[in-house]
Amino acid sequence: MIQGFFNELSNSISFVFKKHLYLYFLPAIFISLIFYLSVKGGDGIVGWLSFMEDWWVIGWIIKSLESIISAVSFVLFEFFILVLLTPINSYFAEKVQEDITGIEAKFDMQQFVRSIGRSLKIFLVAFSTEMLLLLVVWIFSFWAGSWFSTVVGFTVSSFFIGFSFYDFALDLDLQKSKASWQWGKANFWLVLITGLVFSVAIYIPERTGLTFLYIIAISIIPHLLTIASASTYFKSVKSKN
Repeated sequence: MIQGFFNELSNSISFVFKKHLYLYFLPAIFISLIFYLSVKGGDGIVGWLSFMEDWWVIGWIIKSLESIISAVSFVLFEFFILVLLTPINSYFAEKVQEDITGIEAKFDMQQFVRSIGRSLKIFLVAFSTEMLLLLVVWIFSFWAGSWFSTVVGFTVSSFFIGFSFYDFALDLDLQKSKASWQWGKANFWLVLITGLVFSVAIYIPERTGLTFLYIIAISIIPHLLTIASASTYFKSVKSKN
């Protein structure tokens, strides 16, 4: 399924033009600019502590806190973006379902509210889990170094982010939350790789500070991943029936 996902990702742009979905990318472009300005503001808040980084134990604590603050703000911003884009991503998943299964998608307020609710639940579970792990990892970072907390936090958040993309299709397929999580665990590597694509796409602009990369990462990648994830899921279901 992993190879199938990358095939669907490469075909997602043609799907956008085929279904005339390009105008739905405009809200994400606006969000990407807000995100860019927010990250720059966050860097300034953390930066004022840098003068204490050479103070023996205090310096180690400051560097550890910066690493944790960076990891926390990173996952917060990622899920904040995805929650804001939920209505559009849900619509894209409906279009994919319609294209693959032939089932015509009609606007359903109950479905709309449920999609937002499920996205918020995923965020709460992801954030709670990551905060717990970061606390444990922060203790181990005394020996392993701050890079350890960065890698663990990055991996955990990527799994939950990847799952959030597939959950649009799972929800449309009327899968309950428990069954959806079971599917996510059974397809752990597929879900993780999907989330890593988004996380890396956000991480690179954060490090480089290039505005145009933010616009590409935030306004394009989430929608393309939703299309690719929904296509991968519905085609796998269809092949089993």
